[in-house]
Amino acid sequence: MKLTCKQQDLAKGLSIVSHAVSTRTTLPILSHILVATEGDAVRLSATNLEIGITCRVPANVKEEGTTTVPARLFTDFVNSLPPAGVDLALQPESQSLKVSGQRSQATIRGMDPSEFPSIPAAEGSETPVILDAKELREMIAQTTFAAATDDARPVFTGVLARVHGGELIFAAADSFRLAVRRTALPGEAADGDVLIPARTLGELAKILPAEGVVRMVVTPNRNQVLFEAEVDDVRLVSNLISGQFPNFEAIVPKGAATRATLDATQFRQAAKTASLFARDSANIVKLKVDAGENDGMTPGIITLQATAEEVGDATTTVDAAVDGKGLEIIFNVKYLTDVLGVIDTPEVALELNLPSQPGVVKPIGDLHDKYTYVIMPMHSTR
Repeated sequence: MKLTCKQQDLAKGLSIVSHAVSTRTTLPILSHILVATEGDAVRLSATNLEIGITCRVPANVKEEGTTTVPARLFTDFVNSLPPAGVDLALQPESQSLKVSGQRSQATIRGMDPSEFPSIPAAEGSETPVILDAKELREMIAQTTFAAATDDARPVFTGVLARVHGGELIFAAADSFRLAVRRTALPGEAADGDVLIPARTLGELAKILPAEGVVRMVVTPNRNQVLFEAEVDDVRLVSNLISGQFPNFEAIVPKGAATRATLDATQFRQAAKTASLFARDSANIVKLKVDAGENDGMTPGIITLQATAEEVGDATTTVDAAVDGKGLEIIFNVKYLTDVLGVIDTPEVALELNLPSQPGVVKPIGDLHDKYTYVIMPMHSTR
């Protein structure tokens, strides 16, 4: 192997694939990055056996070849080089890679590339689902936070990806809340469900390009999913979770006895203020809806109240347009701050029925029919 590439391109590529490098492993090869020439580029690959990430870096390839290098050392050294040309030259007999930049050079010893695990490609897979990179990142942000982090119930650590009726649906739940995000698909795609680890989608969001097309394909055996971004030819492949995701449609309330429309920024700030006092009392916040007067002049009010035992309490109010009767309900305030942190519309709707029934938070505007967040109420111990 002998090639030259730009330091900026190589550093960017290493930053992308490093998200799949295993930091705790008994297999030394998993702490390495596979470096392989591919036409007029070099392909970088990394895997921790749960996810694999590859990307192409443009290069002037003089001699073809393949090797592996320790991910952290190689990445740190390339990042230390100035933005100029970087030469890579492999000494096959010792699997040593000579890396040369302006005023600096190093020889990094790798391992036999034949030991590196293979990363599945898209050949023979199902028809790809075509997605917009920006919207996909938004869908990930608006659902993954609601997935469980406890591996005791594996299906709740994943995000259901359902293709049905010309749309893609992401749904995540941890039995206390549910986040559902929908988007229309531009082309035809076969109906079906897969359960993608939330951690995988979190890593995907970090490496997606700012814009462009992303293809999502399921491997023929339906135990892995592959995402391909056209920009930089970034690919991420992940194992899928086996199991049956709950019927989330049955969890979403079909109507609301009380519906309040609030300024999203004010509601977000009120929830954050309440969380300061609720964090030492199981995150309990009492939310009171006052419908206001029917004179059209007196607005409704949402009051958030939290108490920290032996420390104090806080009460914050937010004006709201309320349709329906007033009521009081208790929520985990973290579940409110989480969802308000991923909604960027000017206004949000809070839909309620009874103190013992789940509430719904929805954005007002273009996303109203695309995003639904269901939150289960809490019961006060006082």
